[in-house]
Amino acid sequence: MQPGWRESETGLVAAWDYELSQRFWCGIRARFRAWVICGKVVICQTNTPVQGVRVHAFDVDWIQDDALGVATTDINGIFLIYYSVQDFQQTPFSPWINWEMIGGPDIYFKVETPMGTPLLLESRSRGRDPDRENAGPCFCVKLCLEKQPDGEQKPDPIPLFIHVGDYDVHSANPALSDFDLTDGTTKSGGYAFTDTIPLRGILPDGYASDPVEYRFRFAKYQVPGPGLGPIQNVDAGMIPQTRIGMLEFWGWNGAAWETMYANYYVNHPSAPVATIPQQVGPPLTVSVNKTVDPNGWIEVPTEHELFFGGKGLFVPNSWLIKLDTKKLSSESFDLTASAPPLPLKAGDSVPAAQRSELPTFRLYFEARSVATHAAKGSNQLDRIAVSNTSYTYSRHPGWAASTPTSEAVVSLDIAEMVTGTGCDTLKKDLHALFTVYHPYLAEARLYFEGNPMLPGPFTAPIVGGEASEGLPGHLFDISGLKPCAYILWLRAELNLTSGWGQIPLPYLWDRIAFCVGKSDT
Repeated sequence: MQPGWRESETGLVAAWDYELSQRFWCGIRARFRAWVICGKVVICQTNTPVQGVRVHAFDVDWIQDDALGVATTDINGIFLIYYSVQDFQQTPFSPWINWEMIGGPDIYFKVETPMGTPLLLESRSRGRDPDRENAGPCFCVKLCLEKQPDGEQKPDPIPLFIHVGDYDVHSANPALSDFDLTDGTTKSGGYAFTDTIPLRGILPDGYASDPVEYRFRFAKYQVPGPGLGPIQNVDAGMIPQTRIGMLEFWGWNGAAWETMYANYYVNHPSAPVATIPQQVGPPLTVSVNKTVDPNGWIEVPTEHELFFGGKGLFVPNSWLIKLDTKKLSSESFDLTASAPPLPLKAGDSVPAAQRSELPTFRLYFEARSVATHAAKGSNQLDRIAVSNTSYTYSRHPGWAASTPTSEAVVSLDIAEMVTGTGCDTLKKDLHALFTVYHPYLAEARLYFEGNPMLPGPFTAPIVGGEASEGLPGHLFDISGLKPCAYILWLRAELNLTSGWGQIPLPYLWDRIAFCVGKSDT
C-alpha cells in the first residue's frame, strides 16, 4: 500500500478504503467456520414484506435433522440466522462422531407467528432440492406466504394496582379490601404504613401488542377534614430502585444454549446491562432499567425475543414501584424546649401541638398507551395511613440521663428517685412515672428484671395513642424484694407495617435501675 499523503492544519493525512466483496467476505467467514442465512419473508402475490414472524432453519440429516437457529423478521421482512459448522455436523453420537454426507447443510424452513401458529411448513425433502442442497457459508433465501398473517394476539393484561405489600387494595369492592377506609390502617392489626412500602400489581409482559406506561399519584386528606389536597405525581425522588421483573433469555454457555436471566429495574441508573452470550459474534447487551420521567411515567419493558440469538423476554414479578413514605409525610417534634408545658418529663402528657396529625392519603394508579396516550387501566386506594414520626425528649435526669430521638416517646422514672438524690435505696413502695406516646401505639407495659420473686407486670391503658401516669405514679409493692439491685423496664409496641405484617422490630424500651434496702420493720 502506498498512501497518498496530503497536508492539513494538523499535519499530514492519508486515507485508505477497501471494500471486501460478498464472495471474499463469505470465504473469510467460512475459514472461521461461521455461517449465516440471510433471508426475507414476503407475501407471494404482492411481494409485501412480513414483519414480526419467526423463521426456523433446519438441516436435513439421515438420522436426525439439525436445528440451525431462529430469527424474527424486521420491518422490512429481513432476518439473519447465524450458526456454525458444528450445528449441522452434529449427530446423536456427537461429539464422538460428527458427519455430514455433503459439504454444507441441506436447508428447509418453518415460519410461525410469535405465538407459535404455523404460517409456512416446508417439507424435509425441500432441503434436497438443488437450490437448497449443500448450502454455502452465506446463503440467501426468499420465503413467501400465501397471505398476510392474521392479527393474532392474546389479550394484553390490563395494568392494575392490587396490593400494598401483602395487603389487598380491592378498590372495586371495599368489603374485600384489607384496608379500613375510615382511618387508612389495615383491618387486621390496625397497622399504619411506614418507611418504604411496595406497591404491587399487574403489568403486561414483553409481548404486549401496545406498549404501555404507568404512574402513581397521591393526594393528602386535609387536617382537619374533610376533603383532599391537590393531586401530585409520585416522582423519581420518591421511588427507590425497584426490581419489577426479569429479562429471561437464551445464552450460549460455550457448549449449548441455556436459559439465563437478569433483574429488571425501575429507577436504578447504575444497574448493569444484561449481557447475552452468543454462539457466534460478540454478546448482545440490553439495558435493564426504566427511568421515571418528569411526570412520573414509567414505560413497561417490551423485550419479546425469547429465542436463540434474541434479546430476551421481559417477565413482570408484580412489583410496580417501591414508595418512600417519608416523602409523603415525615413529622418531627422537639419535646426538650424550656417553654411550658415543655420540657416533657416522665409522667407528663404530650401536648396536643406535639402530637401527630395522623396523615392519610389517597393513592391513584394510571396506565396508558405509550404511542397514543389512550387510557389502559386505572384504580385507586381511597385511604392509606402513613406514619413516620420523630421525637426528641429527655429521660430520667437523675439516673443515666439521656436525650434520645426515636419514633415514639418512651420515658420512665421513679417518683422516689425524682424527689430524692437519684441514688436512694427503696424499701416498700415504688411509684412509676411514665409517658408513652405514638399515634399508632399498640401496648405500653412495665415489668421488672432481677432476682425473684418480682412484682407482676402492668399494662397501661392507652387513650389517643398515649399511656401516661404522673405523680404520685403507678404503685408497685416491692416489700417482697430482697435487698439487691433491680431494673424497672418500660416497653412500647407500635402498630406499624412496611407491607408485610408488623415491622420486624416494633418495640422501644426505657429502663431505670434501683436498689432495695432492708426494711425498717
